[in-house]
Amino acid sequence: MTRGIGEHALVNELLPDWLAVVFGIFTQLGDIWLLSLLLASLFLLDTPSRSGVAFVGGAWFAGLGLYRGLKDLLAWPRPSAMPLDPNPAGVVELVYEVTAFAGGYGFPSGHATSTTIVYVGLASVLTVSTARRRYTAAGTVVALVCLARIVLGLHYLVDVVAGVTLALTLLFGARALADHRSLDRATVAFAVAIPLAGFYLVTSGAELEAVLILAASLAGLVGWRRYDSTRMA
Repeated sequence: MTRGIGEHALVNELLPDWLAVVFGIFTQLGDIWLLSLLLASLFLLDTPSRSGVAFVGGAWFAGLGLYRGLKDLLAWPRPSAMPLDPNPAGVVELVYEVTAFAGGYGFPSGHATSTTIVYVGLASVLTVSTARRRYTAAGTVVALVCLARIVLGLHYLVDVVAGVTLALTLLFGARALADHRSLDRATVAFAVAIPLAGFYLVTSGAELEAVLILAASLAGLVGWRRYDSTRMA
């Protein structure tokens, strides 16, 4: 079964090979290391939106559990198309090899899911600039990362669309649930992350990454509740 609609053939026809390195760098905007650093930094900066950042963090953990669980459950492979060949050399070759290749299953796109949750989530909770500019910036980053995953031959279009859809559903679903129940949004996000991490634990056969995501979700819930109770005291 193929999920493609000819997107990779179009990429190979329209784009020069050297752009592969550029898109390899763009895809780092959705990597776990950068998103973790971004959220941790914003939380530690003691911004007025600290509770909002915690909400985004909890939603991201929920997204990690959901998309990884779905990957293992569905086991739909990545595209067979090879990434563009920029003929890199030296340091550029190292950067390209680190950024432009990935293993595992292809549906849904984890980068699309994570990028949407974190950047759109931050746009909704931060107060810098205007809401319009924040959402425009977030949408631009999400679009670049999604495009990069397709250009590099790591995903089909449907994979990234599914990832974005999952992310928006989680973000606004958790927020709506919290508001409907008059509960703290960060608490709800971490609480939602726990069963989704459990879902990934089951579908993966208790892989280490699943255990770590479950542990992080539990620690996030406990840690946030303790911090919030201290702050409100």
